[in-house]
Amino acid sequence: MIECFVLVGGESRRFGEDKTLFPIKGKRCVEYIIDALKCVCDEIFLVGKDPSKYSSLEVKFIKDILADQGALIGIYTALRSAKTDKVLIVSADMPLIKPSVIKYLLDNYKEPITIYCVKGKLYPLIGIYARSVLKDLETYIQTGNKKVIEFIEKVGYHCITEEEILQFDPELGSFINMNTREDLQTILKIMSSIRLKVSGMTREHCANTVRKTLLSLEGVEDTKVSLEKGETEVITNKDVPIENLKKAVEEWRSEV
Repeated sequence: MIECFVLVGGESRRFGEDKTLFPIKGKRCVEYIIDALKCVCDEIFLVGKDPSKYSSLEVKFIKDILADQGALIGIYTALRSAKTDKVLIVSADMPLIKPSVIKYLLDNYKEPITIYCVKGKLYPLIGIYARSVLKDLETYIQTGNKKVIEFIEKVGYHCITEEEILQFDPELGSFINMNTREDLQTILKIMSSIRLKVSGMTREHCANTVRKTLLSLEGVEDTKVSLEKGETEVITNKDVPIENLKKAVEEWRSEV
């Protein structure tokens, strides 16, 4: 069993408004993270300053124990509130995060802290933290320190690199933080293009049938089918469940 804590206490200064509640293709940013966590976590909590902003999400909210801003305070609050010997900490601004990436982290956890290191950058807000570091964290905060990476380097950590999870997330979208409007455009571009394998296509009529079947789904704007590659690229204008796309691809033969 593991408890998952989503940090929503940031100020979103570079984004210009609360990015955790910003709508992306029909869903608020934080909802993408919550939906991904539901696949792998036993219990999910939001950690931040203002519970009233998230009352419609039906997820338990824990107010930051300390008034100071910063992700480290969120981690501290999570560890103080946890009932399990380790917790999963995730930032609320990574809408492309994949359940498989989270599960790989859980399966490869090593004490006291396990995080991802992608392209030489540490990602402490997709990490598992042992409650045993709480005493060291309290001391670190009491001395006026607030840097997450400095703290984890102090207590020690295990790092998982991108080579290990490229099979789950080839574009490494799970590690894109939506800090700016430019980041949002990158996220929208990735979200809007989904590639799916299509078996059994032998002629252009098959490709046309696949195209017609996918275009009949709400939210699908366009699709490009390749007979040579045996795949289709689906362009969407809103959040379309991947299961719906896969089902349409699997059932296209009934339309032939």
